Amino acid sequence: MMRTQSAPAPQVTEGVIVLREWAPAHGLRERSHTFHSLDELYALCMELSEFAAIDAPQMIDRIIIQGKDMHDAPRMVTFVFQSITVNSLTPSE
Repeated sequence: MMRTQSAPAPQVTEGVIVLREWAPAHGLRERSHTFHSLDELYALCMELSEFAAIDAPQMIDRIIIQGKDMHDAPRMVTFVFQSITVNSLTPSE
């Protein structure tokens, strides 16, 4: 796709990554972290994976990215993730 020189490039202005965390003592909690570029989002993901607790794993629930399109109009893109845990043990009879 070709752009004219006068049209601004689409850009990210800010975003939020929302994590869900399950801990037996607290139940299900959501935590959010703000970022201002895709590089910041990537760095945040690397940081979160490095410090993930084994007893309270964090899962990405959604990522919301706000920015401007090539016509300088505001835009929002939302990525939603789902995860399922299946118990592989069969109940005893």
